[in-house]
Amino acid sequence: MQTVAVAAVVFFHAHPDDEAIFTGGTIARLSDAGHRVVVVVATGGELGLPHDAGPEQLAALRQQETEHAASLLGVTRVHFLGYRDSGLAGDPANTAAGSLFSTPPEEIGRRLAEVLVAEQAVAVVVYDEFGIYGHPDHVQVHRAGHMAARLAGTPTVYEATVDREYLHFVETHLVEEAILAGDLGLARSHIGVPTVMVSTTVAVGAVLDRKRAAMAAHGSQIPETTSALQIGLEQFAAVYGWEWFVRCGPAGPLDALAG
Repeated sequence: MQTVAVAAVVFFHAHPDDEAIFTGGTIARLSDAGHRVVVVVATGGELGLPHDAGPEQLAALRQQETEHAASLLGVTRVHFLGYRDSGLAGDPANTAAGSLFSTPPEEIGRRLAEVLVAEQAVAVVVYDEFGIYGHPDHVQVHRAGHMAARLAGTPTVYEATVDREYLHFVETHLVEEAILAGDLGLARSHIGVPTVMVSTTVAVGAVLDRKRAAMAAHGSQIPETTSALQIGLEQFAAVYGWEWFVRCGPAGPLDALAG
């Protein structure tokens, strides 16, 4: 295991709950190691599972859920950029005014770069080039995140992903449920990346209780009845006990957690 000086790491996510599902364990481990962890959420997640009071109220609720989840994981600060959820690929919301996907990535990148500079971040976490599972907002986070790193001079970018070959045994996963893909583990899968492309694998078993609690904090989208919270602890650990990244740039704080 490498030793890295205490530093600031910024996690850039598309929607409330993404931070817990894809990177919750890594966030907790970085925080436990003394790093300053900042989460930036691009959208309000208005187009998630519907709320009786409407999309604006859902966004407000999801912001509260994110702040609670962040406190469980040891996040120092949470920023909300305020863009609208763009919906899945092909949704008319993709091109709606104010949606993340319709906003030039240069604009988003400039705003994120301001956070990176202010925090003196040594690394920023985004998504892989396919947005893990093709969600337009995730793809936009990838694009804008890399632009922000160049503008801010942040040396290391980690692309959060999933190892599709490791997940070949999984019958259900929140990513699959989000897009009804049904293709986890298949060689032609469009979810995540093949094992050979993963540069950094972080074991999060030691903080899995906090990751699970952070996921549960997003009750509007991950209710107690969802598969992730219904499976036993052993199976939960098998599915959500590892977090995967593709590193661009020199080794950074996440690499010190790997191995």
